[in-house]
Amino acid sequence: MPAEKSKFQKELERLASKQIITVIGIGCLFFCAAIFGNTLMEQRMKQERHLDEVTGTFRQVCSSVSSFLQDEENVEAFYSCMEGLENGNRLQYRITKYNVDALVGINLILAGPQGQILFSTFPEEVLNLHRQEFNQIADVNAKAQEGKVYRTVYYFSGETSEYVLIHPLYRDGTYLGSAAAYLKESDWNRLFQKYQYDIILTSGSGDVIYCSNISFTSGSTVNKYRPKEMERYCQVNDSRYLTGRRYLSEQNVYLYSFIYQPENGSYILIGILIILGLGLVWMVLFFHLLQKMAEKTSQSVRMLVEEIRLIRKKDTEHVIQIETGDEIEEIARQINMMVESVNELNQKNLSLLEINNRMEIQNLQAQINPHFIYNTLDNIRFLIVQDARKADELIGRFTRILRYSINNTKQTTSLQEDMEYIEDYLVIQKTRFGERFLCEVDIAPECARVLVPKLLLQPLIENSLKYGFRKKPSIHVLIRGWMEGEYLVLKVEDDGPGQPKSTLETLMGLLRSGEINTAHNGLQNINRRVILEYGHDSGLSLESREGIGFTVTIRLWMKGDEEHVQRSIG
Repeated sequence: MPAEKSKFQKELERLASKQIITVIGIGCLFFCAAIFGNTLMEQRMKQERHLDEVTGTFRQVCSSVSSFLQDEENVEAFYSCMEGLENGNRLQYRITKYNVDALVGINLILAGPQGQILFSTFPEEVLNLHRQEFNQIADVNAKAQEGKVYRTVYYFSGETSEYVLIHPLYRDGTYLGSAAAYLKESDWNRLFQKYQYDIILTSGSGDVIYCSNISFTSGSTVNKYRPKEMERYCQVNDSRYLTGRRYLSEQNVYLYSFIYQPENGSYILIGILIILGLGLVWMVLFFHLLQKMAEKTSQSVRMLVEEIRLIRKKDTEHVIQIETGDEIEEIARQINMMVESVNELNQKNLSLLEINNRMEIQNLQAQINPHFIYNTLDNIRFLIVQDARKADELIGRFTRILRYSINNTKQTTSLQEDMEYIEDYLVIQKTRFGERFLCEVDIAPECARVLVPKLLLQPLIENSLKYGFRKKPSIHVLIRGWMEGEYLVLKVEDDGPGQPKSTLETLMGLLRSGEINTAHNGLQNINRRVILEYGHDSGLSLESREGIGFTVTIRLWMKGDEEHVQRSIG
């Protein structure tokens, strides 16, 4: 009997099922949109290419005919024929030669200044009265163009249309007539047969220059095609076409493209049914896969929960060991790292508490050790006789030192307050040693509000006095402090006998190792406390030159914010 699904597994299957159904639905929609969009885009691109090709061909034909009509040698042949200097054989030869290489051949009519026909390549039966009257009217319109090529369309009922280019001819400002080139309809057909799509060419006024399928113009005014509005699709004889239009301003011509695109409703329905069928198959497969994945994930989660319970209830140092090969294994690894960090932090806190207690006891003892008390009281006794006011001041400072030393209410204080204590301590020591002891303090103003461990500098000053007076009659101590980026730097320098290089290396080694050494545990305690509380490269560093002096530098990281800055000083 299969095990009952957990609540986590049921919720995971429900959420994943919802997401799968949504993804499949969106996928079907995008699939349909992509197919239809791609089809439409492809058809539009085909139509643009079709219009580009037709535009290039049409411009090439018009440019060729215009060049023929305006060619200087041809114009001279026109003049000779119009003035009766030759019978037109040379002109006929030129036209025939042009038609051999031309994309669209031409028939030529030369008209005199009154529009009378002087030369024609049309057969007599084609050069009927209707064409003659049309050419005469077109000649009048061409004359108004002042030398520019005039364009028009000739159409006779029941016949195909012909595109006409007319060049008015002038000599010395006198109008001599015109040369009209009628482009052959049969050549247009041959030229555009290479395109698989239908095309209509019209003049700016809607006169049909060429139509590949007469069905597009049926029902319209004779030889006219000018749709009121260009729709994306048009219906012709139960056939649907994708339409496109382009206007050529230099020729005042419209190009219409028609791409056959049948109704595809049944294809869409079939496509949707296929997509839905595939979607159902995908859903079945996904649900089966989902169930397996949810079961595996649920099992991994149960294992992880059991391991966490073991850590919480029995063994806080237990290491989770899960090899599931998925994200749960990575979560377990991160939990192990977190537990390790928490244990390390607890150990640091315990170490810091132990060192704080040890330092507090040590510093308290240091302040009230018999030698310090004896020397101080002896100085006071002597001053009572010699200088009562000085003795009273010394008693006050000594009292403040004792009160400050035994105050256990706070472990940290502002540097300014700690330096007030140091000042009392220095006055007492200077009273004792007189001119043999000189101390200078140079603390930057911005350091005053920074919080530091209580009794931080006193052991360092005491070391300078303790070891300095052993070999030198006088000692000079310099106490400096400044901000260096996010660090507070405190430095205690003396000009005592210093330490040899071997002793300095031993001291540095003790600071790095953390081993307790009774002879130098003051420096070790300060260093360890600073590292635990401030971290990030905080700690003590030592410098010494034998016979010249000894320097202790303390770096405290302020963490880039006001955590270690006193917000108010009372």
